[in-house]
Amino acid sequence: MTLFNNDQTPPAIDENADYLTELVGEGKKFKDAADLAKGKAMADAFIEQLKQEQAELRKDYLSLREEYQARPALQELLDQFKTVQQTSNEPPLVNDVQTPASMKPEEIESLVSKKLSEIETTRKQEENLRSVEAKLKERFGDNYQTHFKNQISTLGLTEDFVTELARNHPVVLFKTLGLDQVQQSNSFQTPPRSQQTSFAPTNVKRDWSYYETMRKTKSADYWNPKTQLQMMQDKMTLGDAFGNPAP
Repeated sequence: MTLFNNDQTPPAIDENADYLTELVGEGKKFKDAADLAKGKAMADAFIEQLKQEQAELRKDYLSLREEYQARPALQELLDQFKTVQQTSNEPPLVNDVQTPASMKPEEIESLVSKKLSEIETTRKQEENLRSVEAKLKERFGDNYQTHFKNQISTLGLTEDFVTELARNHPVVLFKTLGLDQVQQSNSFQTPPRSQQTSFAPTNVKRDWSYYETMRKTKSADYWNPKTQLQMMQDKMTLGDAFGNPAP
């Protein structure tokens, strides 16, 4: 399981709709055909990445399922060793095959216990990942990946590091990302005019530094969905001029 993909039912496509007119033009999502083509290329690359992550997720799931299904047999084997150790000094027999004399019963018991512990650890890590994913969906909605990736990028964290943190220390991750803070019940109401984010024409260049300053001084405005949408549009408009955090 990973925090950076999400299976969702694709939206219905209207075969009769004129998407070129709807999406391309002044004041629309794409300013011209070249901008639309660039967006399509970025979307295709992201889809390929999701396919690779889905394949890895399926592989991990099948491996975990096989280990979990083997747990009852391992537990039964461990119980047999305990019983034989209590009632006899002879090497224990499993399926009429004598255990090699070179391996003591306590050594075999230790190996079985270790395997059971590994299975339990893996199960707990998957539960932690599901807990983090649920928290992210609760805060940002089903399409939480964009917000999540922007946030960890701003903090200078890698996806691998955040995933391992989610597996083993979800509470620490909640505190790092501010997910442990309780949202106000009226968070979806229209904010007072003095608190509304305005994008009226201005001479200020809305680049990465502009939004980074907003994140530090006006965190609520920064994570406002309208602000996040405007930031993505500014990134596409400015291109390399938008700037990025230092690696």
